[in-house]
Amino acid sequence: MPATAQLPSFTLPLTPAAFLREHWQKRPLFMPGAASGLDQPDANTLAGLALEESVEARVITGAGNGPWSVLQSPLDDNVFEALGEKNWTLLVQSVDHFLTETSLLLDDFAFLPNWRVEDIMISYAAKGGSVGPHFDRYDVFLIQASGSRRWQIGDVCDESSPRQATDELKLLAQMPVREEFIAQPGDVLYLPPGVAHHGVAEDSDCITWSVGFRAPDYQMLMAEIAGECLAESDSKLFTDPDRGITTDPSILADTDRQQLVRGALDLLHPEAIERAIYRWLSTPRLEGLEFAVDEHHIRERDSDVSLVRHGSVRLLMQGKLAWLNGEAHTLTEQQQPLVQLLASKRRYQKRELDAVMTPTARELLHEWIEQGYFSPL
Repeated sequence: MPATAQLPSFTLPLTPAAFLREHWQKRPLFMPGAASGLDQPDANTLAGLALEESVEARVITGAGNGPWSVLQSPLDDNVFEALGEKNWTLLVQSVDHFLTETSLLLDDFAFLPNWRVEDIMISYAAKGGSVGPHFDRYDVFLIQASGSRRWQIGDVCDESSPRQATDELKLLAQMPVREEFIAQPGDVLYLPPGVAHHGVAEDSDCITWSVGFRAPDYQMLMAEIAGECLAESDSKLFTDPDRGITTDPSILADTDRQQLVRGALDLLHPEAIERAIYRWLSTPRLEGLEFAVDEHHIRERDSDVSLVRHGSVRLLMQGKLAWLNGEAHTLTEQQQPLVQLLASKRRYQKRELDAVMTPTARELLHEWIEQGYFSPL
């Protein structure tokens, strides 16, 4: 079996505690040779994914100071035929959702909570291909799978940083280079939120995996909480049966304002707030169980694996509840150890499953297998 015939893997070159203390959301880290098993998906597989109607993909063309152009999915074959041999990049979002084998890399990020993971985006670039100088608002690990890419690292930026006149890409107008690396296959670059960076393919067949971590927006979270609370609340109207004579009808009296605020806040039930948070964090970026799991290919690369979680499945524990893709499941005491195991990783060995299996746990697992959330190998 070829040396590359292994499941994707990533290993920090320092202890997780040291990484979190010294680099997480603080400063970049270049990690040569930290990843392996990245030969799939190849360029043809990525191109095929990009043509699927349910897949979010973009083709970006341009270099230097531009001009730049962006073509959003759905894409068709004619797009690739017209691109030429340099200065273009194909970006395919949420590849882990569609290709379960790709999602198994996420087990190696267990030093971070699973709910923080957003998705794995993969790019294919011809020589000179790039998405331009920019910054992201989230943490990202940029993993070189094939070819080589020159990374230039700049300063920490924010929404006030000057931009080029390319609205769709939000490219930086200026990016002083503070560090520079050439990433070869297996090299990994971690970037905290806001750090400016510019990656350019040094040669053709340049494939880069981007493991992005979600940074929940508090405005969106508040909208989820409000929706959950309102869904279970009866409509209540302001009442004032003991009102006295108003001395100034042009103002909102303090007692009225306080009653209005109190009445609105009374709709925020703690139980509903909890449900909203867990429902939101356990809901996948995309809906549906897209694409079947390639059980044979995974088993061929790791014979110890006997069960895998579908790449699009999110599973989060809340005491006696399991939140699976936004839906709550009440667990018996005998089911909890199994679901705790299922929620902690994405691939499972037979001995691990046997150690937590009970009749009711087996019944639940079979139900989730039938629904497509898990696949036996």
